[in-house]
Amino acid sequence: MTEFDKVIPPGGVGKVIASLDTSHYRGAITKGVRVTTNDPRTSLVLQLKAQIVGAIEVTPTDMPVLAMTVGEPKPAELTVSASNGTVFDVLSMQVDPLVGVTIRPVLGTPRGARKVKGSHGQPVAAGSNRYLVTIVPKKDAPVGQSFAYVRLKTSLPNAESVMLRASLVVAGRVQVTPQQLVIQPSPEALVLHVKITKPTGGALKILAVESSDPDFVTATAAIAEGREYDLAVRYTGQPGRGPVSSRITVKTNEPGQDTIVIPLKGRI
Repeated sequence: MTEFDKVIPPGGVGKVIASLDTSHYRGAITKGVRVTTNDPRTSLVLQLKAQIVGAIEVTPTDMPVLAMTVGEPKPAELTVSASNGTVFDVLSMQVDPLVGVTIRPVLGTPRGARKVKGSHGQPVAAGSNRYLVTIVPKKDAPVGQSFAYVRLKTSLPNAESVMLRASLVVAGRVQVTPQQLVIQPSPEALVLHVKITKPTGGALKILAVESSDPDFVTATAAIAEGREYDLAVRYTGQPGRGPVSSRITVKTNEPGQDTIVIPLKGRI
C-alpha cells in the first residue's frame, strides 16, 4: 500500500510512503515499489527490505521432515520460543493421529510465577519463554510420504495459534523396483519385470498377486526364497489396444506393507 505526492514543483521534494502487511511473511523479504513520472528520464524502483520476526519462533523449522523405516519411529525435536523473551504458556494442542507429541519447558530458561489455565483446566506446559516440542511418528504410520499437523494454542498475544507441519517419510523394509510399470507398443510379446526384495529381517512371503486388468497375467518366481522375488507381468490381449491404466496388487506377510500396489500405465 502506497501514498505519494502527486505533484512536485520545480526544485521541490516529493515523498513516497509504502506500507507492507507482514502477517504472512517470515524471515528476510524484499519488495519493490516502481515510481513513474511524466518526465521520461525519471523512472525508478524503490526497494523495501525487512527481516520479519514473528512473536513466536520455531527452530530449526516449523515444517520438520521425519524419516523412518516402517515400525521404527524416530523423533524430531523443535524449540518453540517467544521472540522477545516473554514468558508464555502452551494452553492446549491439537495433534494429528499419525504422531504423538510431548512439550516441556527448556531447562534454564526464565520461568514465570503465574500459570494461565487452558480451556480444559491446567495448561499443557507453563511458566517459560521456551519449550521443547518432541514429535514422534506412530509405529503404524503408512509407508510413503504423508503429513501430520500439530496446532498449539498459547497465551502469547499475536501468537495465540502456532501451526507445525511434519512431513513423514516412511520407508518400507520391502523394496520394489521399479515402483511403477510403463508399457509401450512392441512387436514382441510384452513382458515386464518387477524385483521385490527384503534385505533384512524376517523372511518375506508373497501371499497373492492380483491384476486389475484381465489382459495382464502375473507369475512370481523366487530368486532367493524369503529375500528376493521376480514378478513377471505379461500382456495377453490384442495388439493395438490403446491406453493402459491399471494396477498390480501384491499381498505379503510384511506388517505395514501387507498390500503393495504397483501402477501399470502406458499404451499398447
